[in-house]
Formats: sequence, C-alpha cells, structure tokens
Amino acid sequence: MSVDIKIEKLINNFFFTEKDNSIYGSTQRDPLGLQPIWSYYGRKVINHLTTISTTIHGFREVLLCISICSSVKESNKDLNYSDLILLFEQLFIYTSISKGRLEGILGADNGNVKYSASDGNPVISSEETILVREISLGYYGRYKTPLSTMGILNKKSELKFKQEDIISNYGEVCYSSILKAFTSFSLSKNKKFESFSAKDELYKAVFGKFRKGEEKFWLEHLYKISDKENDLMKLSYQKATSFKTGKDFFYNLPKERKEVQDILKLEPFLRCMEEVFYKCLNSKSIKDIAIDNYEEHLTRYKKFCTISTFESQLDNSLFTSRMKFLKDNCSPASENYKENIIEYHKLVCKQKKSSNWLEMDSDGRIQSFVNADVYVVDIFQWDRDYYFSSLASIKSEIMEFSK
Repeated sequence: MSVDIKIEKLINNFFFTEKDNSIYGSTQRDPLGLQPIWSYYGRKVINHLTTISTTIHGFREVLLCISICSSVKESNKDLNYSDLILLFEQLFIYTSISKGRLEGILGADNGNVKYSASDGNPVISSEETILVREISLGYYGRYKTPLSTMGILNKKSELKFKQEDIISNYGEVCYSSILKAFTSFSLSKNKKFESFSAKDELYKAVFGKFRKGEEKFWLEHLYKISDKENDLMKLSYQKATSFKTGKDFFYNLPKERKEVQDILKLEPFLRCMEEVFYKCLNSKSIKDIAIDNYEEHLTRYKKFCTISTFESQLDNSLFTSRMKFLKDNCSPASENYKENIIEYHKLVCKQKKSSNWLEMDSDGRIQSFVNADVYVVDIFQWDRDYYFSSLASIKSEIMEFSK
C-alpha cells in the first residue's frame, strides 16, 4: 500500500476522541430533536399546557401574583416589577411550607431547608431567591405563557381583564387582605417571612375551594383557542382521568379526527427511529446493528408519511425541516436507513449548534462521544404523552378544589 493511500485512509478515519461528558449534558433530553415535532401535534389536541404547567394551583398563583404585583407597582412607581414578582412567589412558597403542603410545590426542597434553618422566619429577598433563576424557572416563568395562550394575559404578560374581574375569582375580602399585606411588605425594610400578615388568605386563595364562577372561568379558558371553544380539548378534559397512559388516552379519542390520527401515526414511527439511534449509540459498527420487527418499522413509516401536515405547505421552521428530512430520507426500505438516522441526528445537532453524540467512519465503525447508559427502546411503548399527563394532573386538582 502506498504512503498516499495510507494517509488518505488515516484521514478518513480520523475522528476518534475521548468521550465528552459536556455533550451529553447539553443535549441529553432530546438528541433527535423531536420536541418541536411532538409538541406541535400535541397542542392540536390539548391546548395551552406544557410539560411543566401541570397544576391548577400554579395558574391560580400566577394570576393572583400578576394582579397583586401590578396593583402595587401602579401605586408605587419606584418599585421594580420583577422584584415584586420574586417577593410574591417566595412568600407563596414559604406560606405553603408553613402550612405543611410541600408536595407539588416548586422550590419546596430548597425552601424547606431555608425555612428550617431560620426557625420558620427566612429573609425574603429578590437577590437570594429560593430557586436559581426563579423568575424564569418558578411559577411565573412556567405559567405565564399558557396564561397568554388562554387569552388571560397579553403578549407583554399583562392582564387582559379588569382588576375587578380577577378579584371576583379570589373574593374581595381575601384579595384586599393580600394586597394590603403585600404592599406593606414590599415597602418595608424588614422583609422577613413572619412580617407578612396575610399567610392564611394567600394559602386559601391558591389552595382553597373554588369560589363562585372560578371553575367555570378556568375551564372556559382551557377549552378556548382563538376565541372559540375547542371541542376536542373539551372532550380530552372529560376523559383525562379515565386512563393511566397517554397511549391509552389517545387511542380512545375519536379516531376520525385528523388531530388524533396524526399522533397515532407519529409516535409509533418516532419510537422506531429511537430504537435505531440508541442501537447505533451503543454499537461499535453499523454492520452489527440488526433491526428488530423490520416489517413493523416499514408499516409505521408508511403511516407516518400520510400525516395530514404533509398535505399542506408548511413554513420554514425546525419542525418543517425535521419532518421533511424524516419523510424524504428515513424509510426503513432504504439500505441506508440506519446511516440516514445518524445523518438526521447530525442535522439536529447542527441546528442546535451542539456536538454530535456519535460519528461513523467510512468503514461503518461507530464512535460514541457520550457516556450514555445502554438504553433499549421498546417500540411498542410510547415515550411521549403529548401533554396528557399535564391535563390529567390539572383535572385531578380541579376536582380536589371543587369538592
């Protein structure tokens, strides 16, 4: 073999490096970039909700928080609105802890440590918050977007309702007590928890039984999309607590609805893709990878290609480019099926501006760059529930507050 040929072969194979834990840390949740895809279809059935907006008490707290903080800011122009949000949210978390309600409370673990260390009287500060980046990761950050899509907030996260309409949801006496106590607390130099005098009222406002018209208020906005009631969302809410898994839930929705059909065609093929990808990730050579249930892969791909979205002209987005790549390149009938799924992964990483989890050389040898545990995909189980869990959780809490 000539020197030139040896050099060329060396260059073609020259990508092997040490495993990089930082790669796994940056993309571990979605190495195939499926979130924009499944969330698009999930929201066609279940409006407004996210995987982290899972409680009605979260919606109640943020609506009250924005209303109270807006009133305080309007009366005291020198106060910082973001600081007010942070103060209110921490008061709510510590109030919940003081009442013994830690389960399901954001920041409860950190908050309980600080609460205990201070003998139940922690300092409330906009600088040293309970959660890191509390304004984005706490209740306000998690629930303001759903409140906007529900038509309760505008694009600036401001109330689209008159204050008196919001007050009626909490009761005038209760609301007035919280507003007075929070105004005094915000202006005080002594910002210790015990100096906030409306703990009982705040807890009751968020965790108490629904006031007159409040359940109707939330359900109307959950069902509504673009000022019209979404009958499929309404039906989904009615069925939400009747099933334990998203798979069972969606298979029991009306199959004549294209929104339901699309999910039933999408998720099974995504599982096939994931099976191939994780086999690649945990193999040394592409030649070692056997596709189980090959005919099942092919059947699912053919159904995937009939998803209704493909019938319309899509905008130029991550969602569009990824769906198009899958349809055009990832047929199990192709002899390059496995290789093309690796190429799809590389496309996603390029779009994310992140590093690949794996590479394949010209001889089909695979190098993994992450310390991922061996993950065996069962293609007959679903991995995503398309916001079913969020809806079921919210309905369960609504039922609790309606008793």
